[in-house]
Amino acid sequence: MITLEISSSEIRLMETEGGKVIKWASRAIEPTMFEDGVIADRRALSTAVREVMRSSGINGRDVTASVSGLYSLSRIVMVPTPPGETVAPESVLDAAREVIPLSEEELYLSWQTIATADGGQQVLVLGVPRDVIDNEVQALRAAGINPRILDIKALALARAVNREQALILNIESASFEVVVVVNGVTEVMRTTAWQPDDFSLEDKAEHLAVALELTVGFYDSHHVSFPLDPATPLFVTGQMSGDSALMGRLQARIGYPLAPLVPPLKYPAHLPVSQYAVNIGLALKGTASSKNPGQGGYALPDINLLPQVYRPWKPTRRQIYSFLGIVAAVALLFPLYQVTTDAMARTAGLATKYATVNSELERRQVLISEREPLQKAIGQYNTILAKGGGLTEDLQVITTTAEELGVEVQSISHDGGRVTFRGQADSRDAFIEFITALEASGRFFTPVIPPTGYPWVTGGSIVLKSKPGG
Repeated sequence: MITLEISSSEIRLMETEGGKVIKWASRAIEPTMFEDGVIADRRALSTAVREVMRSSGINGRDVTASVSGLYSLSRIVMVPTPPGETVAPESVLDAAREVIPLSEEELYLSWQTIATADGGQQVLVLGVPRDVIDNEVQALRAAGINPRILDIKALALARAVNREQALILNIESASFEVVVVVNGVTEVMRTTAWQPDDFSLEDKAEHLAVALELTVGFYDSHHVSFPLDPATPLFVTGQMSGDSALMGRLQARIGYPLAPLVPPLKYPAHLPVSQYAVNIGLALKGTASSKNPGQGGYALPDINLLPQVYRPWKPTRRQIYSFLGIVAAVALLFPLYQVTTDAMARTAGLATKYATVNSELERRQVLISEREPLQKAIGQYNTILAKGGGLTEDLQVITTTAEELGVEVQSISHDGGRVTFRGQADSRDAFIEFITALEASGRFFTPVIPPTGYPWVTGGSIVLKSKPGG
């Protein structure tokens, strides 16, 4: 099995066989291949992947690859489907639309049931921007590679750690992940962009510690009766986990005990497991190496993020049976074909008339389709008119909150369902308070803000999605 992790600074490959690591390799890449954390130069990246595979001797077309969690969303939703029954995609999408502020046209959505409850089933929903997956898949295919499985990095990390309760901090040179695992469920998965070269050693440790505390605080605020245990072990992974000075400062700053990574597979003693944690987690995907849930253990979600459009077509059992039924029917009806030849000849004239009518119908359908853009524009205009006072109230909430907290609103636009504005505060605390106040107003979903540097920014462009009936 070949696993592949691509970050904005490095490519990491690993080959495993029979639960044992056989080979591994890495190669630094130019950051110019990425733009805002998304692959921008697919050709250069595909060339780099081919070269590292050729030089390492790790060959194979089928790979399991990771996907960055930057700009991705994860939510646990309750679906009113009785336990034991298959969850309908429509039910999941209906529940996801209530908590995920972006549309299906912007995200690839994947999900898996993780638990049952009195009200139905709990489903983990992952939303990954389409350009993140499309660019990675197309770059790998250009390199002659078939990514048969895609997994979000945070889930791969949780699989490598293999603990029922854990905090995971995966530190790379352009981003870092914080993962909270409770009772075998990845409750919180956050990926943040950063530029560590701009910080001193102390500032790096402080930046990471604050991000960790904010993530735990977010979890605790949603689990007031069962906050995260202070004794929860912290696992530090990623490219920068080998920085001993940073690890020392970080350990002195945080209150959670650092634990060594001991993944459930065999590997050479000189393998830097913390730096290849994502690859290890990918290699464990779909295996039975983690604990058995029936014996007091747990099972992490096993979601393949590869969209259906990129998967090879395989006939379902129903399609196979239907095909066999059609073949049998043809065999039985063939003698009748000879008897009905004359009748078919008589219907040829009718077929000609039908073709004429059908041609006219197609012409009219073209005319109707040409009118659809105008009808769509009219519909959008009516939507904005129907919003009515809601537009004014949205703008009033933003401007009033900004004035109360001393935040300057530099520009603002409203398209009826989404508000985009740029604000500037005197400090990052004021800016965070402003964002929190907007969310607490109840008129908007969670604000969508640029990940770079947050929560250390004092301003920037913010996107709010109005709640229906808000």
